[in-house]
Amino acid sequence: MRIHEIAKQKGTTSKELIAQFKKIGIEAKSHMSVVSDEDLKKLEQSLSPASEKIPTKKEVQSKSKPSPFQAREKREPLKSKSTSAAKDKSSQKKSSTDKSLPATKKPETTKKTFSSPKKHAAPARQKFKPKKEEAFPEKIEEITISGGIPLFQVADMMGKQVGELVLSLLKTGMACNKNCVLSKETISSLAHQFGIKVNIKEDAEKQEEGKKVLAEGGAARWPVVVVMGHVDHGKTTLLDYIRKMNTAKQEKGGITQKLSAYEVVTNHGKVSFLDTPGHEAFSYMRKKGAGVTDLAVLVVAVDDGIMPQTIEAIKHAKAAGVPLIAAINKIDKIEESMRVGEIEKIKRQLAQHDLLPEDWGGDLICVPISASTGEGVDELLEMVVLQSQIMELKSDPNGPASCFVLESKKDKGLGLVATTICTSGAIKVGDYFSCGADLGKVRLLINSFGERISSSGPSTPVQIVGFDGKGALGENLEVISAEEYLKIRSKGRRDIYSQPQKTTPLGALDGEKKSFPIIIKADSRGSQEAVSGQIKKLNKKFEKLSLYLNVVQEGIGDISSKDIDLALQIESNMIICLHCGVEKNAATLAREKSLEVKRFDVIYKLVEYLEEFLKSKIEAKIVLRKSGEATVRKVFDLKSRGVIAGCYVSDGTFARSNIVACMRGGEEVGRGKIISLQREKKDAKEVHSGFECGFITDSFHGWQIGDTVHCFKEEKQLPTI
Repeated sequence: MRIHEIAKQKGTTSKELIAQFKKIGIEAKSHMSVVSDEDLKKLEQSLSPASEKIPTKKEVQSKSKPSPFQAREKREPLKSKSTSAAKDKSSQKKSSTDKSLPATKKPETTKKTFSSPKKHAAPARQKFKPKKEEAFPEKIEEITISGGIPLFQVADMMGKQVGELVLSLLKTGMACNKNCVLSKETISSLAHQFGIKVNIKEDAEKQEEGKKVLAEGGAARWPVVVVMGHVDHGKTTLLDYIRKMNTAKQEKGGITQKLSAYEVVTNHGKVSFLDTPGHEAFSYMRKKGAGVTDLAVLVVAVDDGIMPQTIEAIKHAKAAGVPLIAAINKIDKIEESMRVGEIEKIKRQLAQHDLLPEDWGGDLICVPISASTGEGVDELLEMVVLQSQIMELKSDPNGPASCFVLESKKDKGLGLVATTICTSGAIKVGDYFSCGADLGKVRLLINSFGERISSSGPSTPVQIVGFDGKGALGENLEVISAEEYLKIRSKGRRDIYSQPQKTTPLGALDGEKKSFPIIIKADSRGSQEAVSGQIKKLNKKFEKLSLYLNVVQEGIGDISSKDIDLALQIESNMIICLHCGVEKNAATLAREKSLEVKRFDVIYKLVEYLEEFLKSKIEAKIVLRKSGEATVRKVFDLKSRGVIAGCYVSDGTFARSNIVACMRGGEEVGRGKIISLQREKKDAKEVHSGFECGFITDSFHGWQIGDTVHCFKEEKQLPTI
């Protein structure tokens, strides 16, 4: 039996069981280690009868306290026994509390909190029915908040119209819309104007985090897992099955082209997953995914084996020092009688890349799965959670937040939105932050379920709205004080974003090179960098041919009228965009000016288009290939038409428009192009060997009897790339 299976039977953890085996002199590397029957008997003998009857203090605490993964769960797992038990306890507690309290009348004033705002509508007038006293709106005298929240939610809590609050703020000099996030101080000032008392309580999530701070000075957190592998090996399909969503069909071209983060509740605990792109152009994004995670799941298709991007993913994981778990996918496509042999074949390939499976004496956990049917997926999730428990992942949930920016994009309603993973601390709405050369203030936090939240803790993927500039990709986002924010901003750190973007070629231009200016737009920062990387490769490929793509401007978001105007100024006839659209005014202007806007949903289609564009600009070299040979037998000087060379074709073919050279005494004395060719006094396109012909050339007329004529055919030859 394996360690984790014995731990389940004993009702303990794999880590404690490994420690117990070490005490009796038995080596156990991990939770996947196999224990023989003899070693198991030694373990049973080492346990005293007293310890079996009387549980230790640690066992009592472990049974009474939830696991660190269950304590952090905000959502109810699909099949969690502990959640149902917690519901029973809460219901019993509620019933006992109701019995102990005496019956009292409902107070006239009500209190509202952010968690359950109620919108009060004005009483409707009834013509025939008498008005009911309950129909009048209740006067709200007190509200409770825990942090900054949007204006429309404040209006709901106060029982006011959004327009009333906007007008009140406008009188104080603040111009806000309904989505503007108000600070605690602003809400308190606004409530004071309407005679409403504000209670500010500590964030509930922060209180939960404080309870879980361990003696070592850190709190347990759930793992961040990256899913990596080759194109079409089933990475996104695996996450679809786990999340019970079908997003694989939404991917253009069948590949993931963005770095997405998902918070998943499983039967074994909570896990944050990263789905990395599969196309080779997104190598940098895959590298980032491996650099910010605790574990990596390497998906390998059993019917395809180790592929180039599989090897690349292994290198990224090793460079980041991330433990690997191999998910051997698509076992449903292999007959049951052949599965064992095919799985062993994949293990041999993994061993060739220094990844020795644990059943071969190594450390790599291999789990055969089928992402489409779900076979083996639950076991894979269990291995992920067990491995993370042994790693004892911890972080400080109460300190200043530190997040890693995975992706950034522009949203029409929200502006710049950055997808981040919180690595430590808790980030809240209203926090000021620094990210690379950029600054900002958190206006909104959106979790992976699309919900707006007030704060986010470690290992949690969250979208942040509030960047002042462009949002640095692959940078660490650090929460700073308001004083530090103003100090940095006053020094002009954001000047690089306020200045218009200059023409920045991706390489040095040569005087002899042909430069083709283009404009690039993409939906996200990661897509933009992927396109830029591919253009650099194309420029290097066509460097010998002196052809060059000059990226005049690149950015994120839809193509605007400014982009069209810039393209007209630089005389660029091409704008390239990936995953983004064209604004209505810009589309109209482009049609009027006959400007080409090329839109792509799949990056390799974009790369193919640019490569074909460069190939079409290659100038072919004219090469002369000898096509025939003849001897001059007669010469006719026609003053009206020119000199006719009467020849006998001894080899090959003579054709109209061919180049002929006059050889006399072994040396070339002249050459010209055939402009007229006749055989038997009739015009001919070509004359083959064994026949006589006469021709006139455009430039050489000094033919003599006995001259040897070499005929050459012009051919266009493209240089090799």
